[in-house]
Amino acid sequence: MFPSEKRRIIRASTERFGDHVGMSDKTQYEITQRTDTEATVQVTITPEDVKRGVDSVYRRYAQEVRIPGFRKGHVPRHLLESRFGQEIFIAEAKEDLQRQYVPAALAELDLRPVSTPSVEEVSHAESEPFVFNVTFAILPDVVLPKLDELEIAVPAAQVVSEEDVEQALTDVQTHFSTLGEKEGHTVADGDIVRVKEGEQEWDTRADEENPVTQHLIGAEVGAEVKIDTELPDGKPLQTTLSVVGLQEIVLPAIDDELAKDAGFDDLAALKTDIETKLTEQRRMHHTELTHQLLLSALVDKVEIPLPDAFLDELVEEEIGRMKESFEAPDASSTFDEYLERREQNEETFTEELRESIAGRVRRELILRQLGTDLEIAIDDDALGEIAKTEAEERGVDPIRFVAQLKANDRWDGYRASKVNERVFEAVRAAATVKEEQES
Repeated sequence: MFPSEKRRIIRASTERFGDHVGMSDKTQYEITQRTDTEATVQVTITPEDVKRGVDSVYRRYAQEVRIPGFRKGHVPRHLLESRFGQEIFIAEAKEDLQRQYVPAALAELDLRPVSTPSVEEVSHAESEPFVFNVTFAILPDVVLPKLDELEIAVPAAQVVSEEDVEQALTDVQTHFSTLGEKEGHTVADGDIVRVKEGEQEWDTRADEENPVTQHLIGAEVGAEVKIDTELPDGKPLQTTLSVVGLQEIVLPAIDDELAKDAGFDDLAALKTDIETKLTEQRRMHHTELTHQLLLSALVDKVEIPLPDAFLDELVEEEIGRMKESFEAPDASSTFDEYLERREQNEETFTEELRESIAGRVRRELILRQLGTDLEIAIDDDALGEIAKTEAEERGVDPIRFVAQLKANDRWDGYRASKVNERVFEAVRAAATVKEEQES
């Protein structure tokens, strides 16, 4: 999701310039241009700091270069200049200064780039300050509307009916089904068929909606079935399958014995458990739907321009990951075949993906701003208590649960999810939520 993407971009852009060390208090940082989505900072470094930077490069070269007659670290500057040219030392010193001073400028001016910064030299002459501009994309400030003016309508939560429970019982019945020899020799829809192709044999289920096994329906045991069809991925299939055996699924009766097989005392207890779980599932679904509609309503009310460079990098990275997955040895199709199934070319797919990512970013920015405006935060101690309670409810060891979250780099994501839960509770309490019965 977006939080990790944003952190990655910010981290990459600052790592490019390294850490802030040995800065002079006389260095000047100034925002020379700023819009909702882009900022330019001018950095002015004193001649004294520039000289120290150049001297540092000379010392580094003197330590690394071997010249006969001179000990390492004692090669005279004029020999280094005659071999490499003075310009290379000045150029490397400027790069070092940029890596040193840009993070300090961003920190002092409280700016957080979300794209790779570009650097442009403004001026530098001997005994003069070194001035350069740093330009990068930034995310806009988000100003939210009053939450008590927010109003949405959601479908009412569905009550669990007797039919729902019966359907769930049918699923349990299917889970405990067995295979038995079928009377007769004709394949019917749903039968388990033993087929042979060449020297290979396997069991498959005859399914009238399956493009391959639908051809087995109506065949007799011992018959050969010619198949000429097209697979879901568009690939043609031509083969001959021999029907060598036939079984059918035997369903147990829905009674106390089935309930005991499922781990319950009797059928009544199984039904009660099913109803309880279905009710909780629908409550959670209704809550999630309400949260989505609240967030969508806020997105519609807030104008959030996003920097093109930021979206370009996110889209490029996402498409890169997709293409890499399609190039894996176990991939069932290529990226081009995927686009063909969607009836798109790469240009239209990229545009669709860009819109999707922009929507995710806007929703995340609103959630973050809500957390700030509502002053909702969870420190490590409080998060640890939340994780402990959740682990106990799940019946797992709390220490192991927390350790797994941290080891898999999911601790910050877990914190964000818990903050968002509190944010949505506050938003729902303030907004007007009308439940509408479905016709």
